Amino acid sequence: MCKIERISISKNINKSDVMEWMINTQLGRRNLSPIQRIAVAEKYRPIYEKQAKERQATSTGGANPQLTQNFVEADKNKKRSENETNAKLAKVANVNRETYRQAKRVLDSNNDDLKQRVLSGKTSISAGYKEIIQIKKEEKLNEGLNYVQYM
Repeated sequence: MCKIERISISKNINKSDVMEWMINTQLGRRNLSPIQRIAVAEKYRPIYEKQAKERQATSTGGANPQLTQNFVEADKNKKRSENETNAKLAKVANVNRETYRQAKRVLDSNNDDLKQRVLSGKTSISAGYKEIIQIKKEEKLNEGLNYVQYM
């Protein structure tokens, strides 16, 4: 049994600190494959997105952030922020950004069979990504053919 009063804590610990420690511990294990490290790193995403929103609020006007009138500019900032988050997560997972991007696409897909094959190592991240792209192309082609048939 651990007694809390014997532990000295130098800072306030919140839920995100505990989550970060747990994820770092998991990533420290040597037996995780790249796709497994990426799946664990994805659990960091809410933390990094929250930090990005906080930085964005303080960098555009402090307590009273100025909203961007130009929607194209706002969209570019969103993409840049997302790319920065992905770059940080790729670093956490110890993979390059392209591998991270492809793996995230596989993990976010609806194809559970493909996800399982990639997670188990039977299919590489790159091959799984290419399979998703191929399926999307075939779906678009079929949609186009169906549209032509209805005309």
